[in-house]
Amino acid sequence: MSSSSTEPKTLPDMTTLRERWTKLFGCAPPPRLRSEFLHLAVEWHRQAKQQGGLQRADREAVNNMVQTMKQGSKPKVSATRDDLKPGTVLMREWNGRHYEVRVTKEGFLFNHKTWKSLSQIAREITGARWNGPAFFGLRAKRRGAAA
Repeated sequence: MSSSSTEPKTLPDMTTLRERWTKLFGCAPPPRLRSEFLHLAVEWHRQAKQQGGLQRADREAVNNMVQTMKQGSKPKVSATRDDLKPGTVLMREWNGRHYEVRVTKEGFLFNHKTWKSLSQIAREITGARWNGPAFFGLRAKRRGAAA
């Protein structure tokens, strides 16, 4: 019997995962980290080495957050995305209705209320959890623009 590609793969045992972690990160993994998370971290690190990891701007943003937290402060998170300027209007049709969201300095204006995230607005519109940028078509546009 040959194994099918649809069969779930089993994770390496905890000892193997802990050894891989230690080799990759130069220290022992946190003692209570579950095997699924160990595996994800090890595989992400392997993939990042092959494909280059995070973009420079993302690495810098993470490093800035870490430094802020080390100093005892809470990192500041922008209410809006850097690529959406205040005044931008996002439009979406859903179930025959037209919706508009205006980007502001404080967040996103929808139905005379300021929201912190597009995902909250998408959930308000659909009643289901959505990735807000994907719901408003921003993910597809960014991928298409990069291609």
